[in-house]
Amino acid sequence: MVSETVVEAVLPVVLALGAPVLVGLFYAEGLVVGKLLQPPAVFIAYVAVAAPSWQVLFVVGGSCVVAATLGQWTLYRGFAADAPEVFGVRRRVPYLDDLPGIVDRRVGDRQLRFVEGVFARYGALGICLTNAVPGIRCLVSIPAGLASYHRGYFLVATTVGNVLYVGLLVGVALGLVELTRFLIA
Repeated sequence: MVSETVVEAVLPVVLALGAPVLVGLFYAEGLVVGKLLQPPAVFIAYVAVAAPSWQVLFVVGGSCVVAATLGQWTLYRGFAADAPEVFGVRRRVPYLDDLPGIVDRRVGDRQLRFVEGVFARYGALGICLTNAVPGIRCLVSIPAGLASYHRGYFLVATTVGNVLYVGLLVGVALGLVELTRFLIA
């Protein structure tokens, strides 16, 4: 069992650094390059350890949704040949032009074929649903970008899917907290 002294020493660090780290991890996950860092596990651990208030949880969860959506938007734009240049991002961010090649090397053919099929068949609903499924979430940005799917629809569907996903993570974290309380009592 962890001593109270260790908890008292670690908890302030988790509370201070947890939310900003989560936001960065969810942006990287949206780019598909952050899959090895396991943002969902970090999110669940943060909620379980920090036990934030509902207001803080709403802000942190919302920030993670925004970060994941921006990561997916960046990926989408990397694969959309006709995407207009915004603020000179492609010129200012090193290796952004290499992003499609990096992602292509990291993504499995089977996963990508499945996501492409769901996107082709269901469009915005497919984007929304695949974003709520661990393991394949965020991959739909690739076929959506390649198809030059409508930017507005993509952003709305991606955001809704990310809200569903973060809601699922909150539910798992709170369920684990309750299970722990039940087992300790």
